[in-house]
Amino acid sequence: MRGYQPRSGGMSFGGRVMTPGVKILIIANVAVFILQNFFGGGQTGRPGFLVEWLSFIPHQAIFGLQVWRFVTYMFLHGDFWHIGFNMFALWMFGSQIEARWGKRNFLIYYFVCGLGAAIVYGIFNLFGMDTFVPMFGASGAVMGILLAYGMTFPNSIILFMFIFPMKAKYFVALLALIDLWSIPGNSSVAHLAHLGGMLAGFIFLRVTMPSLTSGISMGPLGKGPGGLGGAWRRHQTKKKMRVVRPEDGGNGKPADTGEKSKDQKRIDVILDKISREGLQSLSDEEQEILRRAGRK
Repeated sequence: MRGYQPRSGGMSFGGRVMTPGVKILIIANVAVFILQNFFGGGQTGRPGFLVEWLSFIPHQAIFGLQVWRFVTYMFLHGDFWHIGFNMFALWMFGSQIEARWGKRNFLIYYFVCGLGAAIVYGIFNLFGMDTFVPMFGASGAVMGILLAYGMTFPNSIILFMFIFPMKAKYFVALLALIDLWSIPGNSSVAHLAHLGGMLAGFIFLRVTMPSLTSGISMGPLGKGPGGLGGAWRRHQTKKKMRVVRPEDGGNGKPADTGEKSKDQKRIDVILDKISREGLQSLSDEEQEILRRAGRK
């Protein structure tokens, strides 16, 4: 991963403050790295039992049902440069994201990206020589954080390699292209895991957090229109919604009166809002109004 330094681009840059979730992750990664060096692994040059049992080895994780490897590999690192770059990126970009989303949302997203990185890497390497080679590091999850940063603050300026200024959205796209271009090489870097983390993050954000790109602060996942539960409720509303227009009766027949009821006027306002801002813009009350209309 190349060097980078974010700049505010006119807004307050929260990444300079270490938020609670980021702090937990950094402490955990550093603690495991110290244990690696004590028991073997890390800077020692020896594999060690932590790497042997906690790294992601596709064959063991999938065929051996050692499912813990899909998560534990994220806390292992090869050397000081490896953990240094990952923790630096996690601090500078992750704190900004956590400040916007909240600790719980941020941690869920982080582990989803790390899990996606392992899945993509495992699928593509399951039947090759790399199926028995350990893969470890937080880079896949961190790349997911970078993607989220680029989507949330697309015009924020980042110094690529500490020299070249570019917008965050272009920076993230460039990193993805570098990883894609580097896949055929013989590098020891797991480029597929990087791309897997970004892919998992992109899918997760589109499905569960549609308010991200609009810059709206989100409530906890599972609650409110910006969370996982909100996304499911919007899906159910859209699938079941059947609005009765004033020109129609309940079964598609002309209505007895041409006057719009108070409820129908409210429904029309909501439909106009969906047309302008999308289904994700609806409040819980507005969603409930449409659900009631759909049951009539």
